[in-house]
Amino acid sequence: MYAVILLFTGIGLLLSGLICMRFGLKQMLSKKIKVIFTQMTVTPWRGLLVGTLASALLQSSTVVSLITIGLVSADYLTFYQSLGIILGANIGTCTTVQLMALAIPKEWLLPLLGCCIVMLFVKQLRYAALAAAGLIFMFLGLTLLSSAVNEISQIDSLVRNILVTKYNPFYGILGGIIVTLLFQSSSAATGVLIVLAEKGLIDITTAAYVVYGNNIGSCISSVIVGAASPLAAKRVAAAHIMLNVLGVLVFLPFTNVLTMCTTELSSDFAGQIALIHTFFNILCSLVVMPFVKQYAKLIMLLVSK
Repeated sequence: MYAVILLFTGIGLLLSGLICMRFGLKQMLSKKIKVIFTQMTVTPWRGLLVGTLASALLQSSTVVSLITIGLVSADYLTFYQSLGIILGANIGTCTTVQLMALAIPKEWLLPLLGCCIVMLFVKQLRYAALAAAGLIFMFLGLTLLSSAVNEISQIDSLVRNILVTKYNPFYGILGGIIVTLLFQSSSAATGVLIVLAEKGLIDITTAAYVVYGNNIGSCISSVIVGAASPLAAKRVAAAHIMLNVLGVLVFLPFTNVLTMCTTELSSDFAGQIALIHTFFNILCSLVVMPFVKQYAKLIMLLVSK
């Protein structure tokens, strides 16, 4: 029972930390970001830069995608302008996973949280303190999740039965999609994956498949919102999910090459998963960029109503 409480508390802290960090950053930056979106997306490459920075600052590709859909629905942006932002949002979201892969000493977390609480009383620093506190909550959540995994003896067989994917990647991708839908955050889902990997419950190949699923799952919110929006906004949502689905199909045959590269670059399992997530998103976006006009025509052909 104690381990179950630890597990749910850890998940709660991870999700609430992510929400808190996003809220603080959004309050600091959202108005400026909307202005930047409409004024600096003249070309797809500029849109890519804007999308990357916005997603990194707001710590969510989903939030950036939803803002973009809203701006397209309101005719502030064209569908073609939005493509660069969507491609950039996939790159910017990697910063959250890289932050979670950092090794911050556990004994520093509570003193740092205390500093954030003090900063909340300074009006000019309030939202920055919220964002910093959110990040600390995420680390505390990961710490509790790690302790819970140690306590629950059945979790080993449970995870292995659900994610037995070394020879069948479909289950890993599906598992990644489901976990991301449950958490409503690919970053939080990847954080849980990092904990499981560090405990030796899954191997690096399985982790790669789950990361693929996480990226597909992160697009579902955009698709749901886009379905009830004007045609141009529907195309934005379709472009977002198709980018990740096509990326998975391209990366799947080269998963072993990808995992070998990450193990060469990092000896830390958490770092390897963060690198897989980063490589996948950066390469998917950069490969599409030279063909963005053709990609736009494809989406317009597929989504015509």
